[in-house]
Amino acid sequence: MDTRTAADDDQYIDQALACLMEGIRNRAMGCSTQKVLSERERVLKELNLLKILGRRIEDHIADTTGHLNALAPIHRLPNELLTDIFHLTLLPNHHNPAVYSQRPIRICLVSKHWMGILNETPSLWAQIHSSYPNAPNILRSKGYPLRVYYDDNDFIDRGVDEEAFPNLVIREAYRWRSAEFILYYDTPSYDLLDRFVSLSAPLLETLKVRLNYGLESRASFDIFSEGADRLRHVELYDFPIRCELQILSGLETLKISNRGNLGPSVSELIGILHRCPSLRVLELRYQGWSEMYTSSAPPSDVEEVYLPALISFTLDLNHAEAFGQILSSIHVPACRNFQLQCHKPIHNILSTGASRLTLAFLSIIQTVPHISLWVRGCLLRLFNDNVSGIDISLAHYSPWENLAWLCDAGAVTLPPIHADITCTDTPFLQVADLLHNLPSITTMILTGNSDQYIAHLSHPTLRNGLREWVLPNLMDLRLDACLDNNLQLLADLSDQRQEGADIDRGDGEQLGFPRKLEWIYIPEEGDDRKSWTGPFYTALRKLKGDDWNRNMID
Repeated sequence: MDTRTAADDDQYIDQALACLMEGIRNRAMGCSTQKVLSERERVLKELNLLKILGRRIEDHIADTTGHLNALAPIHRLPNELLTDIFHLTLLPNHHNPAVYSQRPIRICLVSKHWMGILNETPSLWAQIHSSYPNAPNILRSKGYPLRVYYDDNDFIDRGVDEEAFPNLVIREAYRWRSAEFILYYDTPSYDLLDRFVSLSAPLLETLKVRLNYGLESRASFDIFSEGADRLRHVELYDFPIRCELQILSGLETLKISNRGNLGPSVSELIGILHRCPSLRVLELRYQGWSEMYTSSAPPSDVEEVYLPALISFTLDLNHAEAFGQILSSIHVPACRNFQLQCHKPIHNILSTGASRLTLAFLSIIQTVPHISLWVRGCLLRLFNDNVSGIDISLAHYSPWENLAWLCDAGAVTLPPIHADITCTDTPFLQVADLLHNLPSITTMILTGNSDQYIAHLSHPTLRNGLREWVLPNLMDLRLDACLDNNLQLLADLSDQRQEGADIDRGDGEQLGFPRKLEWIYIPEEGDDRKSWTGPFYTALRKLKGDDWNRNMID
């Protein structure tokens, strides 16, 4: 490529002209007038040719300078691939929405080539965010479905006109594809929601509305009464919905989360679910339903609802009676993922008189692969091979009494158990009592580095209880720290193995020992692990006999 600059070309032309004029003067000495004139005409022609050549050189330099970035490898990519890359950089990021909203403009500043790609791709301008002026974006989106994000804090913090953005986006409601509104202030929130009543959003698929939970003076809001036929996903936070809402009929995902007393009663909630026969995901999280159960119909009068398509169900309440009513009223035969959280022991809920709940819960525990009981750091999982899972969170109560209740009821046969036990402030002696009655444990994880955990492991009653553990099926043992107490636990198990024959427990059943142990995990903790390894191998050799090998340790 020619690397000469315009200054070099000007200097070359000046030198050429000087040479020509010098030649003319030399030839003119003693020449006739006719020869001088003909020589002058020839020189002028050459001068014109040089000027034309100079202009061509200048045009070439300007063209090369203007497209210099086009020579970079990234600019050789097809426009379609660059467009996809731009789409990935424009994924929603609400952690810094202002930066996100300005990204298309910043991409345009890289080069004219990139600016041309963005201007020809309306979908790259379809994100409309309240934190950034959006009139140009709406114009450039050229009718493409919009993703609208509105946070009234953006206007309060900047002190700008809070009506400008709602007026702008509501005119374009006919092409909303997703909309998220965060409303914290009374007057603008009410005014904006009032405008939603008669709004039509035929392309809307996803809606999220988050209100300030202090906005309790308004009983309910009715939105999109003119229709949102494509709406499939709704998330409402501190938003009092009504069961008459037309938008509910085609929903596939419904998530309701309230912190105040805005939540509907049980009967009202069941009425809402009756209007959502196509639901596949349901999440109900309430922290403030203090009046929910007392204002509802008695358990026997609550109508049942059948949700055949539901595959994921989350119920998180702090009201035991409401929890029992909802769980006993909703029939979800295809559900494979349960997350149930309450602040009462299960057997207390089951004893409230809701017999349907007892049957529903027992049917769940027989068909779902695992149950998670979270209690102040303690977790027990029961696994089955058929379906996916159920999580039951019971804060501030012991899970062991619930499990004991299920065993005593004789209603279920416990499947192989994966015991993931985190010991913080729950007495570890309860763990020993539990394991004594659960011979089907195949995996045991003991975690907890607190002083209380170490004290529990050192308790003499527990040390005596360890020798009575029935763990004939234990295959996987995981210890979260290289603690001497963990080593002592393993040593106790190995001593049991050395005793040889099984021991009669006194009730005709033989105690078994972990002869099936195949895998032990201890974490990397530098010198602690090194100093621990020798005694560990000794205990492991005693535990496994001639079958052990170092490869079983992770």
